Amino acid sequence: MEILLWLLAVLVVGVLGGWRAFRWRSRQRHLMLLCQRAGLRFSPIDLGGAAAWMPFRWVLRGNWVGAENVVAYDGDDVHAFDLVVEERQTREDVAPPKKRYSCAVVPVPGGCPRMLIRPQQPIDGLAEVLTGTAIDLDLEAFNRRFTVRADDRRFATAFCDQRMMQAIMRIPAGIGVATNEDRLLLFGRELPPAQVLLLLEAARKIRDVVPPVIADLYPPRPSKSPYEDRWLQGRWSPDPVHRGDPGAAAHH
Repeated sequence: MEILLWLLAVLVVGVLGGWRAFRWRSRQRHLMLLCQRAGLRFSPIDLGGAAAWMPFRWVLRGNWVGAENVVAYDGDDVHAFDLVVEERQTREDVAPPKKRYSCAVVPVPGGCPRMLIRPQQPIDGLAEVLTGTAIDLDLEAFNRRFTVRADDRRFATAFCDQRMMQAIMRIPAGIGVATNEDRLLLFGRELPPAQVLLLLEAARKIRDVVPPVIADLYPPRPSKSPYEDRWLQGRWSPDPVHRGDPGAAAHH
């Protein structure tokens, strides 16, 4: 009886794994065909774009494995993609389960503080790392749909002007927004292929309405210092101490 139950469990796991693989391949093929018809560039794997989403590891819990099914216009700096995240491993003998999210990355001409614009419906795996009172903005319809928290309240009110709030309200339902340094991330549950294209268009619209004042109030940080790479574990590392300067340690 125990052997029969074990074989049944193995069969169920195999069927579920096969169904998920079939569903993933079917979705990828559908998305690729939609991109061909729309004149969009499609790549099944992320070819070096990790620097775009690395600053946002604080947004979703788990190990960010990488991006797949990258969609963009030729020569454009906005792209949508599927993000694969491994849940934290609880058993060494079992591979950690993976979750897939639909995301888009938008460059921002400034050095933005961390801000999280969360839709009212929950996002599975969201790490609520920003605490404090929710920030109410001037558009009541926006406040009903989203909750805004930020490290810097002034940044949130300057960034989310009327045009920006209208643009964010055009993103597909269940998608949140995060900012950090010179990037904005749209993220949420895995979307059907057609809605991935809508997410890309919404991201491009957000790029076009970033308030010009952001670059003046929050100038971008240099992309690389003489001492270190730009990002370490998804965020800035502490300012380095020059080993050859005996006064540097005292300065810190």
